[in-house]
Amino acid sequence: MKSKVLVVSGVTASGKTTLINQLSKLYSSSKVLSFDDYDIDQLPNAPEPTVPLKDAINQYDISELMRDFRKIYNTVPLILLDFPFGYCYKVLKPYIDWVVYIKTPLDVAFARQIIRDDQNKTAAEIIAWAKIYLSTVRPLYVDNQEYIAKSADLVLDGMQSLEKEISEVKQLIE
Repeated sequence: MKSKVLVVSGVTASGKTTLINQLSKLYSSSKVLSFDDYDIDQLPNAPEPTVPLKDAINQYDISELMRDFRKIYNTVPLILLDFPFGYCYKVLKPYIDWVVYIKTPLDVAFARQIIRDDQNKTAAEIIAWAKIYLSTVRPLYVDNQEYIAKSADLVLDGMQSLEKEISEVKQLIE
């Protein structure tokens, strides 16, 4: 059996995990892998945030993710991969059948991230994060939306309903 591989890309809090989780329910024989489960961007050899995205992508060490990917590749009909870099990561690109990019307004993604991750933080901690976001992270997200989305097979509006997103993805892969 040859596995089909669907990658869902987008910035943090764009809705990747929500979409992948719903797709995994719809395609019950699929397997899910997520970039976030590997702390790849926290590894000591991860590129500095100041490195332009197109230069930084292939510097990330995804060897653990690829090890797990290869274990399930060709054992299930569909692999759903929550991975922010779409077709742009050279090692993974040959395996990918489709890339879906969720393009969510950055202010919405930022608000979702605060709601999701910062429930127990003080106002001062959230303000400190907002300053880092504006000076360093937001430019990377703008770059991500322009660079990664342009090679995607499908770009979803991150403000539409989950049901609409699923419908569009189903049209792509069926």
